[in-house]
Amino acid sequence: MMADTVEAASRSLPEYTEESISGLVNRLIDDQVNNGYFTDCPITFRDISQAKLILIERLKAVTIPAYLIPN
Repeated sequence: MMADTVEAASRSLPEYTEESISGLVNRLIDDQVNNGYFTDCPITFRDISQAKLILIERLKAVTIPAYLIPN
């Protein structure tokens, strides 16, 4: 659910920067948490934080040219 939402929404970003991708991922997943989408799931806040980090890194890898990503 998280990955599908983030992937679909990322296609509408006007520009692909680290900040725009991070903001999008955090906003979308925080909205899902606040709307109770995971209340019946055995998922922890730590799991959600890890998922956010992974999704941000993967989206950066496929949308931002390597020479623009700071080390």
